[in-house]
Order: sequence, then structure tokens, then C-alpha cells
Amino acid sequence: MKLIDFQNLTQYMSPKSLLYWQEGDNIMAISQLRFVPNSPNIKVVIGKKPMTVSQLTARLHDMSDDTQLLSARQQPIFGFHLSLDDIAPHIILK
Repeated sequence: MKLIDFQNLTQYMSPKSLLYWQEGDNIMAISQLRFVPNSPNIKVVIGKKPMTVSQLTARLHDMSDDTQLLSARQQPIFGFHLSLDDIAPHIILK
């Protein structure tokens, strides 16, 4: 998913929305971002505490709109779905 697409799709969501990654039936917290070596792309890093949409957009503020968000295994991220069952909405990338 290109960074600009993610920003356009999440611009009206709560900045406190939490970010997760889904792999199969497992949903894991996205806690950091890392540059992919020799590439303009960014990959998500799985951790214990999820980052918020506002944290992600602040960290990627100066990045090109064509920057691709990749999974922790550097696979393309195709989209996301929302979980509104918790106090803070969850954005689950997949």
C-alpha cells in the first residue's frame, strides 16, 4: 500500500486509532517502522505496544507519497479493516 493511499483512507479516523498487522488468524501490534535497505520503502515492526495513526503519520511526514508500506516480512500490504469493538479503534493491516 502506498503511503498516500493509507493517509487518504485514514485521514478522518481518530488519531488515537491503534495499528495492528494480521497474519493468518494472528493479530499483532505494530510498534515501530524501519527503512528497507536500498529502497525508499518502509516495513512495519511487530512489538508489544501498538503505535497510533498519529505516531505513524508523524514519523512518515517527510516521506514521498510513493513510499510503500510493507509487512514485517517485506511483503506488500494490500489494505486494512477496522475493529470498533474496543475503546480506541483498531486498524488492522493485512
